[in-house]
Amino acid sequence: MVEVYQRELEEAARTLREGGLVAFPTDTVFGVLARLEDEAACHRIYEVKGRPEEKPLQVLVADLESALKLAQLGPLEGRFLRLVEAFWPGGLTVVVPGRDIPPWISKDGSVGLRMPAHEVLRELLRRVGGYAAATSLNRSGEPPVRTAEEARAFAVDYVFPGEAGGLASSVVDLRRGEVLREGAIPKEALLPYLRDA
Repeated sequence: MVEVYQRELEEAARTLREGGLVAFPTDTVFGVLARLEDEAACHRIYEVKGRPEEKPLQVLVADLESALKLAQLGPLEGRFLRLVEAFWPGGLTVVVPGRDIPPWISKDGSVGLRMPAHEVLRELLRRVGGYAAATSLNRSGEPPVRTAEEARAFAVDYVFPGEAGGLASSVVDLRRGEVLREGAIPKEALLPYLRDA
């Protein structure tokens, strides 16, 4: 699958490295990506969405190693590993204490991590350091974008071809052991992993 998209991957990676925004049809919904370290690009995500800046951005990761670089897990490590072993790659965002997370990603230093079940997207993330800031592509409060054609209506710098046909990710806060949003993975499937084993 990755071979088919070499040219598009090169273009998307170059766009991110140069400070641009990329719209991408993830395994859940169409997302908008920027490099996590790029403050100006991340602020543009908020502008594109009309999203209040106190709402954190999530971070998509290429692999578990990249996720662990961004997380300060401490006593949560065992629970985190059980959870992501069960549901990654896939539609689960896990909020954990972050390691050196910039304030334009989250105000409290936490980080919401997700490894997408999308081989081409994970390859793009690998090409830009293993991770990227992201959120769904839509105006705040409106339904997420599903097609590349719809994505072109937004002020992004590159639209990756394809369609997104899934549900938004489920979100759990591992610090509090809570399901914040039920999405692609049912709440009942998640709850056992949020209690001490």
